Amino acid sequence: MQISAAIIMLLVFLKTTVSPLSSPVPTQKAEAAARCRWRLLLNVGREEGTWMPEDWGASGSRLAIPLLVDFEATRSNLDDEMLVGRNSLLVSPASDATFINESGEQRLQVNPGGWSVEPPKEGKSPAVLRFWLDFGEGGVKRDTTLPAGKVFFTAAGWMDEEIEVGNKARNKLVELLENDILVNLKAAQADYDSSNPIAKIAKLSNLVGLSTARDNAVGRIRSIDASLPKRGDVMKPGKFPFIDSRFRIAGGGLCVKRPGKMMGSEYHILGTWSCTPVEVEDEEQ
Repeated sequence: MQISAAIIMLLVFLKTTVSPLSSPVPTQKAEAAARCRWRLLLNVGREEGTWMPEDWGASGSRLAIPLLVDFEATRSNLDDEMLVGRNSLLVSPASDATFINESGEQRLQVNPGGWSVEPPKEGKSPAVLRFWLDFGEGGVKRDTTLPAGKVFFTAAGWMDEEIEVGNKARNKLVELLENDILVNLKAAQADYDSSNPIAKIAKLSNLVGLSTARDNAVGRIRSIDASLPKRGDVMKPGKFPFIDSRFRIAGGGLCVKRPGKMMGSEYHILGTWSCTPVEVEDEEQ
């Protein structure tokens, strides 16, 4: 392959490749259930980078809180939260929330909240699920507390089709990079190094062009990687309102809103959470 052909192939590929995250989420024409149940597991405890007080969770104690919730396709009619956005949809507890501390099993009051899905940014980042639930009076285990009131959840999410398209695009780019661009770049570099000073002037533009093609391909691969699940992540797909495909949700972060030191609000990290889908029919039998 000629050097110029390799560059042209890369440019055509980048222009015609569909982003793995180009589909709007949620879609308006989706044929999805109006209520979708998921099993949450909250892991509340000190995390690196949190702005919680220094003595909060300093012992390493953690609250493990399982909870079933229903994500619904109806407006929440609750106060808007900046982190979740305006006109959020309803997310409701579908079971008791419990945890174990020094006194045994404890039950938490959980009140409904709001949820939203931010569409993916093409070629940069996946869709983001955000929601909040109100945990009433909260809970305590040693020096770790789940604060009373609203707790905010954030996690990345993908439709199966997005993952499939993204992996295909990545594989094609890797093949192009390894079998064409790098091969030609190596040959061009050797030819340049063995040439006399006058010949090098004529060959420099080809060498620079191939180096640019390599950098563009590597950058595109990194962008696709940033928009796909991390390798090794295991996420069971499930139904989700307004999404016309199975939806996979990665483990995410928990935080609580606090007044800012100067003005506005701050969000302090409380821990992590994970989830798995539940078929409502099976759960109710």
